[in-house]
Amino acid sequence: MSSRTHKSKPTSSTPTPVTLASFWKRLFAWVYDLLGALGIFILALTIGQITLYLVTNPWVDDFSQVSQAASKNVFWGIYLFVTVQYYYVWCWVKGGQTVGMKAWKLQLFKSDGKLLSWKEAYLRSFLSLGGLANLWCLLDSEKRGWHDMAIDSRVIELPKDFYKNDNQKPLI
Repeated sequence: MSSRTHKSKPTSSTPTPVTLASFWKRLFAWVYDLLGALGIFILALTIGQITLYLVTNPWVDDFSQVSQAASKNVFWGIYLFVTVQYYYVWCWVKGGQTVGMKAWKLQLFKSDGKLLSWKEAYLRSFLSLGGLANLWCLLDSEKRGWHDMAIDSRVIELPKDFYKNDNQKPLI
């Protein structure tokens, strides 16, 4: 009976220890992100209202009635919700950071070090319950919220000098 030993190829990069983001830094980034989300909401609202005006203008004399009818329509609410949600999802998929996370030097990764897929980012966004899921960070030893536990992700703190290197990427 012979025993086989398996030699793995040496990797060029060794794992770097990371600091998990504290509840407070996550909270401050969330508050900062509310400003970005509010801007996206106002932009979506404006574009939607202009589109409604242009579409209904030939047939309606009083646009205020169209605006009121739209505000009571469930699809109008879904449109605004999906637009704001897409802001977060796009940021997490493209770079692992929203504007608030970038300001507080936080980044979102899967536990294997990869960025989130579109499906994972959407799931995380839905499960976050508007940010309430982050409260679980106070109880979890790995400082994860419910949404992080569901998709096996971590929010880490980046080193202080991270953006002084070639790591600086444009947001858009």
